[in-house]
Amino acid sequence: MAKMINTELLQDHARQYKLSKATAVEYHKQLFQLHPELAEPYNAEDLDPESLQRSQKFIIQGMSELQNFFALPTAFGDDRKWRNALVAFKEQYGDIGLSLEEFHKVTGAFLAAMNKNAGGVSNEQKKNWEELLTVAYESMKKYGWF
Repeated sequence: MAKMINTELLQDHARQYKLSKATAVEYHKQLFQLHPELAEPYNAEDLDPESLQRSQKFIIQGMSELQNFFALPTAFGDDRKWRNALVAFKEQYGDIGLSLEEFHKVTGAFLAAMNKNAGGVSNEQKKNWEELLTVAYESMKKYGWF
């Protein structure tokens, strides 16, 4: 892992996300708007993204997936913790039948949710999140998960 990623910056940014029932669905709302094809594994292809806030399933899933993202900066640099943090995505995606090969598509949705609920996203934060999520994707591929 030769990339220089400012994990402290990302940890601070993750702590700014006001995670609640109201904000938990923002990630999926953005994901399905940016990548409608990804709604199918979630059984959400016929759902209006605005209706996700009334779905207990998406509130719970959103909280879980966002917490998985928030764990990445802390785990980065420690091979065992890093792999465990990525296993959380592997299990979550496996449960819904979404290939980890699609993971590279989540960055935009995650950053849009951060922008809305974590006080914005600076250029430096964006660059570091993008690099971190690229390393996560490359690691998943290296582990042979797709």
